[in-house]
Amino acid sequence: MFKRLDPRDINITPFNAYKEFTVTNTDSGSGVYGFAADSSSLHNFDPATANVSHFGANPITASFYSIPSYFMLSHRYYRDDGNNFNNFGSSNGKQFRELHSNATIISVPQSLYGERIKPKSIVLKDDSGPSTLTIVDDGDGNLYDNDFSSSFARFAASNFTASVDKTGSFVGNAFYEQGVLVFTNTGSADTSQYNAIGTGSAANGYSLTYKSQVTIKEHSYVCMIGENEYNTTTNISVTPDRSGSINVSGSESWRLFPPGHALAKSGSYKHYYEQATEFKNFTTHSLFTPYITKVGLYNDFNELLAVGQLAKPVKNDKELLIGIQVRFDV
Repeated sequence: MFKRLDPRDINITPFNAYKEFTVTNTDSGSGVYGFAADSSSLHNFDPATANVSHFGANPITASFYSIPSYFMLSHRYYRDDGNNFNNFGSSNGKQFRELHSNATIISVPQSLYGERIKPKSIVLKDDSGPSTLTIVDDGDGNLYDNDFSSSFARFAASNFTASVDKTGSFVGNAFYEQGVLVFTNTGSADTSQYNAIGTGSAANGYSLTYKSQVTIKEHSYVCMIGENEYNTTTNISVTPDRSGSINVSGSESWRLFPPGHALAKSGSYKHYYEQATEFKNFTTHSLFTPYITKVGLYNDFNELLAVGQLAKPVKNDKELLIGIQVRFDV
């Protein structure tokens, strides 16, 4: 009852799936952390006195020191701007990178963004400064204050060379594949608006909304049944001497099994039972046609990997070519 699939009847189609998340500074167990980074000297660095942000509670805690965090940022993303071989984060030439003397970081764990954060899905509402900020991304890895969207548009249109007031027009970068948001000191007159983003607490914290992205592969297998194929049945009900009603727990339970493999009226069950070798007379008639209820997909080792359940039994007409499509997502 096995048949090898034609490779032309197998199709695997990838597509992107997205899920929206909203996390806040109070979600300590989510693994989303906001912390500061500054460029002070590492000379005589002392963990006991250094500026550090602690998160979580025993036994699961996380600590981020501001000075090492800054040098991590510089090394991974800003050390050699324009050279994709020396920096993390994809760059299509439309991302403006600028790191000043301090920054703040919001880090999202991979379990909450999948393969990457979907570009142009980030909305951050932050209350750490004098007023509530709404920070969004442009889809190219740039973060800006939504209240200054027109200023940012002019800045981006000039390939980030225009002499415009950058207060709010550029506040940092999003590195989608690493789940990292960086908010830099923009050098504007009012840095207090942006130099504490993501580091507030309680009511002065933040709310971050974004979409995760995961690639899902749709597997499609077309199982073709040709004329005069699969015109027998392995259904145990066609074995002779079986009535339509059997008490499984009673003394007649042996009738459930084919001749030659019948369960003894006393004793233990076997690990498996062969299909019936004798059939009721009507199953050998030329007009007998079984119905298809399920399709199983097996590997080369005859291991069952997937089962397709039909909505209703389909008559296997011996004069017709039947195609059954089995689809599932991975």
